[in-house]
Amino acid sequence: MKKVLLISSFFESPYHKNRAPYNEQLFIQLTSFFKIKIIRPIAWTDIARSERKYPKRSYYRSEWNGIPIVYPTYYFIPRLGLPYNGIAYRLSIAKAIHDVHFKPDLYYTTWAYPDAWATMHYARKNNRPFIVRVHGSDINDLAFRPQVRDKVRFVLKQAAAIISPSAALKNKMVELGVPGQKIHVIYSGIDPALFHPLEKEEAARNLGLDPQKKRIVYIGSFKEKKGVLDLVNAVAQMRNNVPFGFEVLLIGWGEDESRMRQLIKEKQLGNLIRVVGPVDHDQLGSWINASDCLTLPSYAEGLPNVVLEALACGRKVVATNVGGIPEVIKDAQKYLIEPGNVDQLAQHLISALSDKHYQTLPKVKIKSYRQIAENIAELIHSLA
Repeated sequence: MKKVLLISSFFESPYHKNRAPYNEQLFIQLTSFFKIKIIRPIAWTDIARSERKYPKRSYYRSEWNGIPIVYPTYYFIPRLGLPYNGIAYRLSIAKAIHDVHFKPDLYYTTWAYPDAWATMHYARKNNRPFIVRVHGSDINDLAFRPQVRDKVRFVLKQAAAIISPSAALKNKMVELGVPGQKIHVIYSGIDPALFHPLEKEEAARNLGLDPQKKRIVYIGSFKEKKGVLDLVNAVAQMRNNVPFGFEVLLIGWGEDESRMRQLIKEKQLGNLIRVVGPVDHDQLGSWINASDCLTLPSYAEGLPNVVLEALACGRKVVATNVGGIPEVIKDAQKYLIEPGNVDQLAQHLISALSDKHYQTLPKVKIKSYRQIAENIAELIHSLA
């Protein structure tokens, strides 16, 4: 059985729950095909801010879902240190690379910089190939920042293969000069045991929600770029144009939460918008099924898993025409909106709640994590 070393800060840790659950599920499935060990760096800033104080010896070396894992602390200079984060990341995981006592046939990493940049150095040192799984912002944002643009381009060109969650993101990388033949578009998977259609009334009662009320759910980071502030402004418009009762549930957390809460207060929307906060991933299917539609008015995306999960639950989706979203929704031009257009967002949300003919259907077959793991296993076997 071939050996794969996974290096990524984009999934859960003792300090992070529900971070990139699609990576978590994929890593678990890959254990059926490979002998795996994981290095999961934790930013020192996350440790400093957290109320959880784990003695280093208790969490540095451990097991995660039966997979050997180490949690080195990632030391870096916040804000101003972006050009040096790759070096900082590489040095921060050096001891972990030594401690895992593992000579992999292939390295697998996620996020182009600094994760993949640091992984590249160890893969080249040991004359092994490495695969990068990009996400969205690492290409849409980081790849165009002057401080690290050349680094991102270089690591992508050095990778044996790149996994892209959407064709739109692949096209962005081709624009950067990355050879298209090494970029493999593999949409994210879902857990069909968690995300499948349920009766709305039943799901709502199980969560203690009014089963008769019209309901919109937002699941994502509380960040301006995710469109959550636009959503609050759209709800303010809807209040005067909807003849029926409705509510909006905000699930997640993020850096702009205080701004979001202040805007809700200023607009006097406390009776319409409920900030639920973080929810365990295995409970999200219930919240989606308890709602009439999911909304994600982002300004940029790769392909958000929550859109696939909502489609798998048979729920309507009101989202922006960005990234890979139009690749997975039928009649995308009819149903998707332009980012930042609050009027359009309000109108589509009203239609989703009131028009029985407003239906967003999947354009592609939504695969399980197991099926995605099989696709990636084939790719790894071809390279290792």
